[in-house]
Amino acid sequence: MPNNPNPSRTVPVVAAILAIAATYGFFLLFGEFALLELAKPLFGGERALRPLLAVLGAGGVAGSLLAAWRFDLRRFRGALAGGFAACAVSAAVSLSGGRPGLWFAAGATGLSLGWTTVTLSAGLRAVAGARRLGLWCGLGTGLAYAVGNLPAVFEATPQAQAAIALGFTFVGILAAGRMQPEVVGAVEASDGERRDWLVWGAIFLALVWLDSAGFYILQHTPELRAQTWSGPLILYGNALTHLLSAVVAGCALDARRLGGTAFVALVFLGVADLLLGQGAGGFAGTRMLYTIGVSAYSVALVHYPAFGARPWVVAGIFSVAGWLGSALGIGMVQDLHAIPEWFIALAGVVVFGALAVRSRQLRRSEAVLTVGVAALCLGPRMVSAEDATVALGREVYIAEGCINCHSQYVRPGVLQEVLWWGPARPLAANLAETPPLIGLRRQGPDLMNVGNRRSPDWQRLHLIAPRTVSPGSRMPGYAHLFRAGDRRGEALVAYLGELGAETMAVRRQQIAGWKPAAEAMLAPFNGPAARQQFVRLCASCHGPEFRGDGMLAGQLALKPPDFTREAWRQVRADEPDRVLALTRIIKFGVPGTPMAGREYLDDATAVMLARHVEALSRGQRAR
Repeated sequence: MPNNPNPSRTVPVVAAILAIAATYGFFLLFGEFALLELAKPLFGGERALRPLLAVLGAGGVAGSLLAAWRFDLRRFRGALAGGFAACAVSAAVSLSGGRPGLWFAAGATGLSLGWTTVTLSAGLRAVAGARRLGLWCGLGTGLAYAVGNLPAVFEATPQAQAAIALGFTFVGILAAGRMQPEVVGAVEASDGERRDWLVWGAIFLALVWLDSAGFYILQHTPELRAQTWSGPLILYGNALTHLLSAVVAGCALDARRLGGTAFVALVFLGVADLLLGQGAGGFAGTRMLYTIGVSAYSVALVHYPAFGARPWVVAGIFSVAGWLGSALGIGMVQDLHAIPEWFIALAGVVVFGALAVRSRQLRRSEAVLTVGVAALCLGPRMVSAEDATVALGREVYIAEGCINCHSQYVRPGVLQEVLWWGPARPLAANLAETPPLIGLRRQGPDLMNVGNRRSPDWQRLHLIAPRTVSPGSRMPGYAHLFRAGDRRGEALVAYLGELGAETMAVRRQQIAGWKPAAEAMLAPFNGPAARQQFVRLCASCHGPEFRGDGMLAGQLALKPPDFTREAWRQVRADEPDRVLALTRIIKFGVPGTPMAGREYLDDATAVMLARHVEALSRGQRAR
């Protein structure tokens, strides 16, 4: 460690570094990982966790404001130790199991983390001094990220991660006892000036929003997660990059380069999010850009309020940028499943505009250097990640022998094939491919336009366990393609999604023009037979009573709603013939959504199912 100008402050400085690491480590490992993973099985999937996340965020804001109100430097050590102890209680309760315990843990975690972060930040300068505060913040933040990325920690079970987070709180309690604060001198004219905190609040809000959105996509896209956070070499590399980047960022902050640090974070995070949107998680430059950007802004987010040492400013920054920014980023990608390019541009306008107002914070050399590094990382990507993934998926399709059972050739003029599998295309187009994949026989459905008929969610579930979504299927499972670190499964899903994508409009017209035979619409309704077919074909997603609680519902990006209580999504309230509209959906699905059709059903069975689900949706007994 560099020589401290005051040797008597060495122990408090080391304690401060450990306290920062303990706080950030607990937040990353428990608040963002273990708590939510423990809740998923009990709450039924990602979207069901939103109320729990709201409680966590509300607790964080309340704890932050309470800490600012009650902050007193004379009681700093006791208040900080109490915050860590409360974090320990919340982690311990989460391990007890049960929904009530997790509700309590979410609220307690938010309150205790809000209290701890504001208390620590508001008193940090009084403990560690101002001269090298950036370096100390960088070391603490970098250590937290590095430990969290160690394979033994990152790949541990949620229960083990919660136990490790509990260990962080004990480190924090011990460190708090050695953090003897001194009276803070007058704050220099700097980025800690009172009139600047709203500007920096907006900057940090944009950066946290970008990071949270990118983090959520990485966590919830199996292919990207496998490429970015899988395997000891990648994880150790991420840990080292985090630590070094955080230390460099801390040194830059000590040199009064807060603006330059924020600009680096903006460019690196923005470019990384653009690459993630293209599926480029496996590209080494993406990992580096994302990791450096996260470390840079995280250290700045710790240092800026700590340098100002004003409790209410600290609480405002962490409440708005930290808790609100995280919630907005996660909520955006949960609804859109991607980071819109317009949002990345908007974040850039906010950050760069604010920095331009304070032009002394951003030097031309820093901007040129940052953009240059980003360009070097982007330069080798001459082929888009999406094209490369689809190309790999085609290779997997060939290697796994899919052509032995599936064709990619709808015979022109054969009406049933056009009805079931979508529009035909000239034979010359098939023969122009290298190699052509017309196929040998039709054990399974034709796949030429399968991208119109089945969503990526459905394809993934079908490839892993075919009979869960297609009862009676003879197709073998391909779960081995989706093992951690194996790109082939997601690449195959991407390739299948491309097949027929250009004919979506034609397919919709075909569906809209189809009607079942008149005798099928007039046939008497057989309630027991209809229920039997519904349970066999539909209950895995929709549940046996049409409440959206099937065993696969939580694995779909668009979860089936409870149609006994909610309105239809695809059938208008004023639909003149609801049974006809429902029959079309049952037979052909809804292109572009997880709702798959059953093209092979005869008209009478499709109509019977439509009448059954209409009765269920009204909460009536099918007759």
